[in-house]
Amino acid sequence: MYVYVWGRRNPSIRMNFFGLMNFQAPYLPWVLCGFSLLLGGSTTVDLMGIAVGHFYYYLEDVFPKQQGGFRILKTPRFIEWLFESRDAIEDENMVHEERPGGFDWDGREQ
Repeated sequence: MYVYVWGRRNPSIRMNFFGLMNFQAPYLPWVLCGFSLLLGGSTTVDLMGIAVGHFYYYLEDVFPKQQGGFRILKTPRFIEWLFESRDAIEDENMVHEERPGGFDWDGREQ
């Protein structure tokens, strides 16, 4: 699933499979499925991942951008609350000079 979604979101990336084949990123799940078939393995899991990845990609990236579309898959609020970063909230209130780290993340000079 993740390979399918990554490939669909990065369609212009060129890939190379063992130096034998050059292809675009959206074809990676199919190349891996073909390689599993070539090695004599079962492609059931690969095909299920492609199907679930396509379903997720459509609901998350395609359908909301259509006219009248909306976002179907939403994270429940209690999970957002459970995993929200309380450290990030504290860091926002911190004076710039007191922030840890030395990299200029926000583009301001120190």
